[in-house]
Amino acid sequence: MSVLALHAMITEACFGDSEAAWGGDLAAYLAKHGVDPEDAEAILASPRRLGLYRHLVRHNVVHVVGVMLERTRARLDVCVPGELDRAVGRFLAEHGPRTPHLRDVPSEFLAWASPRWRADARIPAWLVDYAELELVDFTIGVAPRPATPPPLADVKANRALVFGDPRVIVHLEWAVHLVPAEDPRAVPEKRPVDLLVYRDAKHCTRYLDLSPLAAVILARLFEGLPLATALKVACESSGVALDDSVLGGAARLLADLGERGVLLGARE
Repeated sequence: MSVLALHAMITEACFGDSEAAWGGDLAAYLAKHGVDPEDAEAILASPRRLGLYRHLVRHNVVHVVGVMLERTRARLDVCVPGELDRAVGRFLAEHGPRTPHLRDVPSEFLAWASPRWRADARIPAWLVDYAELELVDFTIGVAPRPATPPPLADVKANRALVFGDPRVIVHLEWAVHLVPAEDPRAVPEKRPVDLLVYRDAKHCTRYLDLSPLAAVILARLFEGLPLATALKVACESSGVALDDSVLGGAARLLADLGERGVLLGARE
């Protein structure tokens, strides 16, 4: 139990409002958390270390959120100055990271912040979509180099297709991908968006605006369904007839993806 108590104390020390709690009496603070006397003695021998550890941990967390949501911060500051930093502080105090990986903290933070920002009348309704896309953009941009693809064959209806990584389909309520990055006051168009986010040969993140049916077809293909099956399943789930216009549109989509380097070929 002493180890669990120590972990709970360190968690609160790093993420809670614990500077005020231990400011007057660190020994009492440690006792309140049930820290083993031997551990408490070691901490009290160098009392400044706990505060330094808090500073280092919080700095890393705040920094990675700020880096990955830099443009979101600029837009938040237009309507509610300082909101991102305050929100991160509330997140750390009320919830805290659950992931052991620092790179995943911004996703956990945004999942926590999104419903709160949507409910805040001071914050534009499109801001959460903007933040979600910025986070995806950053993640795709820094993703590891993809593994070597399997042996490839020509694209045929009965074969599953092979796509390059990294890539993901994002569903948004606002066309935030069209907002100029340099203008934090620009307002996006409100319309449903199905967006393919991928990385090109120069390691730059790119977007492809998809029709609703194209997004469903592509999602089925990403799952590994053969081309013909993916088309059939996508049309059935979308209530669309699998006619010549759909086949022609699918052919143009695949050709476009091939030119972009997203579609690599088919499995043998």
